[in-house]
Amino acid sequence: MLIRSLIVFLVVLNLGVSAWWIFHAPPPAAPEPALPLGVARLQLAAEAATAPAAPGPVDASPADDSRVAQCAGFGPFTEDELVAARNVLEPRVLRLVPRRQEEGATRGWRVYLPPFDSVEAVEAAAGRVSEAGFSDYFIVRDGIEANSLALGRYGSEAAAQRRVSELAEKGIAARAMPIGSGAARVWLDVEANAAFDVELAQADARAPGHVMLDCPPTP
Repeated sequence: MLIRSLIVFLVVLNLGVSAWWIFHAPPPAAPEPALPLGVARLQLAAEAATAPAAPGPVDASPADDSRVAQCAGFGPFTEDELVAARNVLEPRVLRLVPRRQEEGATRGWRVYLPPFDSVEAVEAAAGRVSEAGFSDYFIVRDGIEANSLALGRYGSEAAAQRRVSELAEKGIAARAMPIGSGAARVWLDVEANAAFDVELAQADARAPGHVMLDCPPTP
C-alpha cells in the first residue's frame, strides 16, 4: 500500500512540474541602467551593421525660378489687342517689353536695348554705354518703344551680332533685330524661366503666333 501511494505521489509531482514549465511566464528582462547625459550606449559591430541608416539631410532649398531660361516674342498685335495680351503674359514671365517690328523683306538690322521702366533708367544706361566707349546711340523718347536705347543700324546680321558681342564684353546686354521693308506691327518679347509654357501662353494671350528668340547675352 505504501509503494502504491509513493508511485501516485511521484506521478502527480511530475505532472505539476511539466505544467509549470509549459504555462509559466518568463520573468521580465532587467532594464538597462540609465546612462549619464551625453554618453552613448556601447554598440556591437554586428548591431551597427544591421541598424538602419539615418536619413540624410533633405535639401529644402526652393528651385531657382528667377533665372532666364527661354525668350520668345508673341504677336503681331494690333493696338486694340496689345493691352489684353500684355495683361495675360506679364504675370507669367520675368520680363516683358514691346517691340516695333516691320514686316516684309529685311533691309537691315538694328541693335538696341529694350525699353526701360523709366526715363532715369534709360539715361543711366546711355551713360554706361558712353563710358564703355560707344558713341553711336540715342534714347527713344516716344512710341511703343519709348525709353529704349538705339545702338546703331547695320547692313547685315553678322555686323549687328558683332556689335552685340562687343557690347556684351563691356557688360551691356543688347539685342539685334531685323528691319523690314513693310508696315510696322507690335510684338511682345518676354524673358521667362524654364517652367514657362510658350504654347499655352500664346493660346491664352490670343497671339497670332510666336517666335523663339536668343536671350540677351549675360554680361
